[in-house]
Amino acid sequence: MVREKVSIVICTCERTASLTKTLLSLNRLVNDNFEVVIVDASHTAVTVDMVSSICKTLDYCLKLEQVQILNISVSRNSGIKAASGSIIAFLDDDAIPPPQWLDELLSTYSLHGDKCAGVGGVVRDMTSFGYPLQYHRGISNVISNTIPIRSTDAINYNQPQGFWYNGLMGANSSYRKAALEEINGYDEFFEYFLDETDVCIRLIQAGYEIHYSDVIVDHYPQPSHNRQDQKHLTCWYSLSKNTTYFALKHAFKKIPFPLLILRLTLLLTYRCLLRILRLKFTHNLANNILSKYIQESIEGIRVGWTAGLSLHKINTSQ
Repeated sequence: MVREKVSIVICTCERTASLTKTLLSLNRLVNDNFEVVIVDASHTAVTVDMVSSICKTLDYCLKLEQVQILNISVSRNSGIKAASGSIIAFLDDDAIPPPQWLDELLSTYSLHGDKCAGVGGVVRDMTSFGYPLQYHRGISNVISNTIPIRSTDAINYNQPQGFWYNGLMGANSSYRKAALEEINGYDEFFEYFLDETDVCIRLIQAGYEIHYSDVIVDHYPQPSHNRQDQKHLTCWYSLSKNTTYFALKHAFKKIPFPLLILRLTLLLTYRCLLRILRLKFTHNLANNILSKYIQESIEGIRVGWTAGLSLHKINTSQ
């Protein structure tokens, strides 16, 4: 197996406690031909200070990039630009990989050859009872319906003109840097949610393939500006905006427009409205908070609709 250099990119924002654990865990990686690129979107110096204090305990090269905006796609593109490895592996700042993580990913690239532009593994939630899987050989379609858990022998969807596509989860994903550069990296309209799905679809549409490894990354989901906990999300604007934009971007020419609108409406109802209403019972949220979340979702749909149609040169002002 060719020992390609890997750049591990970790995007973070003021989560130094979990990031410290992640960085220390990388000392245990068997493959030592890697660097780490931290992309920090913090508004304070907490990450810079933590990195300065911990760097002497790390057995690898560490780079620190800073961005001025909370946008995961902007952060990922910054990490791609700073990376010197031919393979870029993305790892969340609240995830812990096993020692053989990089070797398992690289062996899958070797197995599938140059057409393989991306490889991702399994992600399990270590904060929930029984450590359930969050992602295992998942697929998404052109509307963004997703099946995150599939069997080991499930078929691949690597057809450029397909309806379903292999997908990866950002907490355990990797790509050839050259392939990411060929498709101009991440679409920065996706500041959170569906960024990875969009990249996988565009790579496959460009003639590449996405494949899976069964290596497992342990995920310890932490609160952030997008969620208070796993059930109480606060990013309803992003979810509705990006769902709408994604469907128009990828399904506009594949599905008759009336059917697309129907399927998108059903998806938005399930993904946003029903989940918001459920918070009333699971988290006893006040009605004014629920109303705020619904209003954010409606605004997200409006913005995503306008941006999505503009991709197809349709004037929404008429």
